[in-house]
Amino acid sequence: MSDLHIDIESFSRCDLKKSGMSRYSEDESTDILCVGYAFDGGPVNVWTPSADAAFKPPNVDGALYFGSEVPVDLRQHIESGGLVFAYNAAFERLTLNGPAGQRYNFPKISIEQTRCVMAQMRVHGLPGALEDAANAINAPFKKDMRGVNALRYLCKPRKDGSRPSILEERSRFLEMVAYNASDVRAERSVGAIVPPLDKAELAVYHMDQDFNDRGWRVDLEAVDSMEILIAEYKRELLSLCVRKTGVKPSQHAQLAQWIRSHGFPELENLQADTVRKVLLLNIPEEVKEVLKIYSTYGMKAVAKYPAMRLAVGKGNRLRHLFMFYGAGTGRWSSVIVQLQNLFRPVIKDPETALIAAQTWDLGYLRALFAGVDPMKVMASCIRSCLIADEGKELVFPDYAGVEARWNAWMFGEEWKLKVFRDYDAGIGPNNYAVVYARSFGVPVETVKKDTIEYLLGKCMDLYLGYEGGVAAFIKGCATYRVDLKRLLAAYDTLPDDIVLEAQDAWAYACETGRTYDLDEKLWVTCEGLKRLWRRAHPKIVLGWKQLKEASLNAVANPGEIRAVANKRIMFKVEGKYLLLRLPSGRKLWYYRPEIRDETLYYYGMDTVKRIWGRTSTYGGKLCENETQAGCRDILVAAKFKLRGAGHPLIGSVHDQPIMEVPLGFGSDDEIRRLMCAEAPAWAEGLPLAVEIQRGPRFRK
Repeated sequence: MSDLHIDIESFSRCDLKKSGMSRYSEDESTDILCVGYAFDGGPVNVWTPSADAAFKPPNVDGALYFGSEVPVDLRQHIESGGLVFAYNAAFERLTLNGPAGQRYNFPKISIEQTRCVMAQMRVHGLPGALEDAANAINAPFKKDMRGVNALRYLCKPRKDGSRPSILEERSRFLEMVAYNASDVRAERSVGAIVPPLDKAELAVYHMDQDFNDRGWRVDLEAVDSMEILIAEYKRELLSLCVRKTGVKPSQHAQLAQWIRSHGFPELENLQADTVRKVLLLNIPEEVKEVLKIYSTYGMKAVAKYPAMRLAVGKGNRLRHLFMFYGAGTGRWSSVIVQLQNLFRPVIKDPETALIAAQTWDLGYLRALFAGVDPMKVMASCIRSCLIADEGKELVFPDYAGVEARWNAWMFGEEWKLKVFRDYDAGIGPNNYAVVYARSFGVPVETVKKDTIEYLLGKCMDLYLGYEGGVAAFIKGCATYRVDLKRLLAAYDTLPDDIVLEAQDAWAYACETGRTYDLDEKLWVTCEGLKRLWRRAHPKIVLGWKQLKEASLNAVANPGEIRAVANKRIMFKVEGKYLLLRLPSGRKLWYYRPEIRDETLYYYGMDTVKRIWGRTSTYGGKLCENETQAGCRDILVAAKFKLRGAGHPLIGSVHDQPIMEVPLGFGSDDEIRRLMCAEAPAWAEGLPLAVEIQRGPRFRK
C-alpha cells in the first residue's frame, strides 16, 4: 500500500499559539482551508473545499479538487488503514478528526496510522521546525515561504471579526495553496533523507499520542479564584511602585533609571537573572525593596493560570501538554503550561491556600501564610489545580534520585551505590547527607534533614555531577532557595589544600570574567564545595574524561567504535552523525560532528541561546546527556508496564509517570514491582526506588 503524505491549512477564531492544538482542533469555528497530499513520490494533489473549477493555483503538479466532498483516493487510503505521514502529525489527526474535518465527513485517522516526520527529526538530533530541518540537511525541497503572509491573513479573523473568503481574497488563496503544496514536498523530502523511527521508538510515540489525547483535568474554579487574587495583588504592587518611584513596574526603562539614580548606577538591565543577582549584593534598602516589587509584579510563574484557562478543552481537560522528544535526550517537555518548569512550592499545604482563595479575600490568604509573599503562595498552588476526574485519583510515583544513581552505576562509584542500596533497605542514611559528610569528613549522623548542611549536600549532588562549577552550583542554590550568604559558614570548614586550590582558581576567574558578581570569599567557598564533591567521586570524574576522549576518538576515526564504562556507552560515526549508543540500545544522534582545538562540535540545540546551530560539548555534558537519556529509557519501560497493568497514563514530569485511576485501583507494592523489581535487564545492578503519591490533586 502507498504511503500518504499530507498537510493541511486551516482557519479558526481560536488562537493556536495561545490555546494549543488540542483546544484549537476542538473549536467549532476551526475549518479546513485546503489539504495538500501525495502518495509515495507522486505529484501533490490539493483539495480546497471552498474553491471552484476556475481556481488554478500555481506550483501544484497533481490533481485539484473542489467542493465539500473528500477526494475519493484520500478517503479510501485512510479508511483502509493506510499510513499517514505528516509534519507534527498530531495536528493533522486532531483537526481532521475534529469539527473541521467532520464538517466534510472526513474519515477518522487512528493514532496507529500516523507517522510524525517532526518526531523523526527530533529523534535524530535535528530541528523541530520543518523549514529549519529542511535547511539543516539541505533537502532538495524546502518550504516556499512566499505564501506564509497570505496564510497568516487567511487563517484567522480580520480585525473587524469577519472571515476572509475566497471570493474576496482569491489571490491570497492561490498563494496559500502553493505554499501548502510546498509543505507536502518539503515534509516528504526530509522524511526520505532522515532514518525513520525504529519499531521501539514508534511504539513510544504512539503511547505518547494516547496519553496526550486523554489529557488532564483542570480545577477551573480554583484557577478563577487565583486569577482574581493575583489581579488584586498586582494592583497593590503597582500603586506601591508608583508611590515609591513615580513610575509603574511595567515601565522598565524608567524604573531602571530610577534604580541607577538611587544608589545602584551599575544596574545593567531588569532581566530576571540580573535582578536575582543584584538582590544578593549589598545595595540600598529602598532599591532592594523596589526590585522585589518589580520582580513580584512580573512573576512569570503565575502566568500559567491564564495559560491553563486558554488551553483547557472538553471535560475541562488539558490535552497535548507533553511534547514527544522535547529534549535531545528523548525526555518529554511540555507546552502551554510547561509542567517541567513549575514554581517550587514555598508552602506545604497548597490545598488550604486553594480553599482560602475561593473567598476572594487576599487578606485571609495573607493571614493564613503570614511572612510569605502572597504571589509566591499563589504560584505554589499551580500543581494543585491539576486534578483527577470524579471517582478517580492521581497516582504519581517518582524515581528517587535516579540521575545520581545512574551516574554512580555507570562509572562504578561503588561506595555511593552502597549508600543507595542501604537507604532503600532502611538501614542507611540519605544520599545527600552522606555526600556532605563524605566531602567534609564529618559524621553522617550530624547532617540532619532540612539543615544548611543537608541542602548543601543536595545542591552539590544535583548540580556538580556533570562537571558543573560555580555557575551550576549557585543555580542549584537559587533553585532550592539556599541563601548564598549562608554558604560562608562552610568556608571555615574547607580543608586548607582545597582553599588554596580554590583561591588559585579565583585569580583565573577574575581574568576571564567568571566571578558571577560574587565576592572572593563566597566564590572560593562555592569552588571549594565543587572540588570536595569531585574528590569524593573519583570514578565519575574519570568518567567525564573517558566520555570526552571516546567521542573525540570516534570522530577522528569514522566507522570505529569507542566504548566507555564496560561498553555500556559506545560512540561511532556513521555518515553525518556521531552516534552515542545507550545501555538500552537506543542512540543519541549528533549531527555533523567535528573537532576543533580538542573540542567536539556538532549541530544541535544550544541550551543557553535556545537556537539550533553549531554548538560544542564536553565530557560532563555528554555525561548529562547519557544519564538523562538512560533515565528516560527506564521511565519508558515503566510506562509500558504500568499501562499494560491497566494504569491509564496522562503524562509524565521528569522521571515521574502520572496516572489517573479509579479510586483504590492498584497497590503501591504493584507499582514498585513494575517500576523497580521488573526493571529492564540492561539496567542490571542499577538500584531503583520510587516515592509514590496519590490524591485528588497533583503536588510536589
